[in-house]
Amino acid sequence: MRKVLISLLLASATASPALAQRPNESDREAARAERQQAREDRQSAREERSAPVQHEQSSRSDRSERPNVEPSNPPTVDTLRQRQQLQVERLQRVEQRNDRLQQVRDDRELRQSTRPLPNVLHTRVPVVSNVPRPGTQPPLRVEQNHAPIQWSSNWRNNSRYDWKNHRHHHHSLFHLGLYYDPFGWGYQPYSIGWRMWPGYYRSNYWLSDPWQYRLPYAPPGTRWIRYYNDAILIDMWSGQVVDVIYNFFW
Repeated sequence: MRKVLISLLLASATASPALAQRPNESDREAARAERQQAREDRQSAREERSAPVQHEQSSRSDRSERPNVEPSNPPTVDTLRQRQQLQVERLQRVEQRNDRLQQVRDDRELRQSTRPLPNVLHTRVPVVSNVPRPGTQPPLRVEQNHAPIQWSSNWRNNSRYDWKNHRHHHHSLFHLGLYYDPFGWGYQPYSIGWRMWPGYYRSNYWLSDPWQYRLPYAPPGTRWIRYYNDAILIDMWSGQVVDVIYNFFW
C-alpha cells in the first residue's frame, strides 16, 4: 500500500510542471485582444498627429488659391492729388508727342518740296506760327505806342553808300566766315515786310558799325544784321524786315 501511494505522488509531481507550462486558452485570447487594442491605439495616435498637418496644408492651399482682395478703403486727398498729377503729366506727354510728330511732318514736307527761285520766293508769304518752324514767321506784335519805322531805299542812289565799290577794294572786310543758323533751318531769302524770329537778330548778329560797310546808319528801333550772306535792316520790336541786300558778304 505504501508503495502504491509513493508511486502516485511521484506521478502527480511529474505531471504538475507540464500542466503549469500549458497555456490557458483564455489567457491567449486576452493577450490577442490587448495586442489588437494596442495596435488600434497606435493607429489612432498616428491619425491624430497627421490630422493637424493635413489641416494646415489644406488651409495653405485654400489661402494660395484664394484671390488677394484688398480692403476697399476710400482714397485719401493725397491719393487723389497724385492721380490728378499723373493725368496732367500724361496729357502733357501726349501734347509733346503730337508737337514732335507735327514737327517731323513739317520737316518732311520741307525736304520734299523743291526750292523755288529767289524771285519766286519774294512773292511767297510765310506762314504765321506761335512755334518756330521752318518757313514760318512769328505773329505780329501790336502796340499803340510803337511808332512805324520811317525808312526809304533811296540811299542806294547816293554815291556815299557805294558798298559794291567799297567791297571791291576791301575783300577781307566783307568776309566774315561761317554763319551759325540758330535754328538750323538753312538759308531762305527774306523780303521786305517779312518778320524774322528773334533768334536771328540777337546781338551777336548785329553790324555794330554800318558805315564800315558803307551802309547808312539805322534809325532808332532798328539794326543792321547779318543773315548768312545778306545784310538786313530789322525792326527790333516786331522782327519785320525793313530793308535787305542779298549777297552782301562773301
